[in-house]
Amino acid sequence: MNEAQLRGALGLCKRAGRLQSGADLVIKAIRAGSCRLALLDAGAAANTVKKITDACIYYHVPYCTLPEGLLETACGREGVRTAAVLDGGFAAKVRSLTEETNQPVL
Repeated sequence: MNEAQLRGALGLCKRAGRLQSGADLVIKAIRAGSCRLALLDAGAAANTVKKITDACIYYHVPYCTLPEGLLETACGREGVRTAAVLDGGFAAKVRSLTEETNQPVL
């Protein structure tokens, strides 16, 4: 995976307004059915990871774990550990970029 390409795709998604960050907003998007792909940072707290993954499994939403710090740089904000991609096209692009690194996407 080219991290620059993934960072660029996530940054474009954020500028388009199709990326929500923050655990509460991500869970809300998953429950509402608007989340196409949930993203978790490798440095996220265990409790946050459990909340997001449990919601994704229950609502049948795919999710993947990204290298630590990638979401922060892509969003341009410190402390971003979770995000929800709300657009199907952006979700497909992010999934294709993460599958190149053999990251499990469930």
